[in-house]
Amino acid sequence: MAVKLTLTFTNGTLRGQRREFTGPAECLIGRSDDCDLQLPPGREFMDVSRHHCLLEIDPAAVRVRDLGSRNGTFVNGQNIGQRPWGEGREKASESGWHPLLEGDELNVGETRLRVEICAAQECDCVR
Repeated sequence: MAVKLTLTFTNGTLRGQRREFTGPAECLIGRSDDCDLQLPPGREFMDVSRHHCLLEIDPAAVRVRDLGSRNGTFVNGQNIGQRPWGEGREKASESGWHPLLEGDELNVGETRLRVEICAAQECDCVR
């Protein structure tokens, strides 16, 4: 079954913009050029790590894990992973996987994204 993940920015200069992904896929979020969802350079996104977190989109499930970010990744306000203050990037460890559900709020630093998930039968997904 195909899954469509839509992330909608709910704050800042990107507010209202959407990014859509169809599964199965991985989505790297951060400021680096090699990210699937690359946040723009500038002061507004300096709290987002170059490789901040990873989404795994697999039929019937979407999950996220922090990649040792400096400012943390949050799901519905709960910190799911963050590099301890003072620890270098080379020692940073990735967090475990955390499920994302329809309506969840994903915070990458101060950037907020609303999570929308639907199966092919429920929405106008990949056909």
